[in-house]
Amino acid sequence: MLKRFAYHGVTASNLDRSVAFYQDLMHMKLERTYEVAGEALEEATGFPGAHIKVAVLSFRGHHLKLIQYLSPEGKKNFEANPYDVGYSHVAIRVDNVQEAYDELRAKGVKFMSPPVHPIPEKPEIIFTYFFDPDGLIVEVLHTINHLARTVSAEDRALAFYRDTLGLKELFIRVLRGKGIEEGMRVPGVDLRAYHMGLDGDESVELFYFLHPKGKQRHELRLCDVGCSYVAFDVDDVQQAYEEFHAKGVKFISRPTHLIAERPEVTMVYMLDPDSYVVELRCGGAPFR
Repeated sequence: MLKRFAYHGVTASNLDRSVAFYQDLMHMKLERTYEVAGEALEEATGFPGAHIKVAVLSFRGHHLKLIQYLSPEGKKNFEANPYDVGYSHVAIRVDNVQEAYDELRAKGVKFMSPPVHPIPEKPEIIFTYFFDPDGLIVEVLHTINHLARTVSAEDRALAFYRDTLGLKELFIRVLRGKGIEEGMRVPGVDLRAYHMGLDGDESVELFYFLHPKGKQRHELRLCDVGCSYVAFDVDDVQQAYEEFHAKGVKFISRPTHLIAERPEVTMVYMLDPDSYVVELRCGGAPFR
């Protein structure tokens, strides 16, 4: 049903500021900016009077969509611990994590820690987290682009992403010990990380924390800063909607043509078991 990853989306408080950050510091390419308002957006998001500004950036085939809600205004401050349901972060693959850390730190970017090796027996695995202008966490690593999200129940999350959506378990990691504690700034952290994907180039990383336990309920709305979603291309959104709806998947709306001048583009938002948003879309590249 799912053909490929389209992009990862994140709600930001100030689009121009975030675009400048990702362009200038992360060397991302700005592909397109546009605004959307009207009945289709209201239906898709569930917000009367919805009005958004959007920017699509790319980096080595990975696409990041930044969205600022002009209406309604959501929460401006993102406050979530990695072990809270509702926490997510975008992870971007680079050739050399240490060099990326040195370059960004020299430009004033704030990091959670220097690069760490979370798995002692696999010293080739290295990552670090930094903060974007909204305080959202971005990971740089050398393995695979992904969107991480903390889930409340691993069996339920796996059933959705694997059995319902059809993603594969690319790999699973048990993360505990000094390296991951330093990298996340979470003492005593013990978690399982499931990378779910289609072809190994992109993934959704499901964090299931055995310790510590945080909030078990996702409280962010699409208009709240820090709300994130993953988008997949499908051949036929209406057919996918009907099949997933028949399987009991919850949707925000029926499929809609969000952008009036691009009637060939159809999309719909669905919700995973923890109310994280997943978008299904068809009709062209995200920046055309």
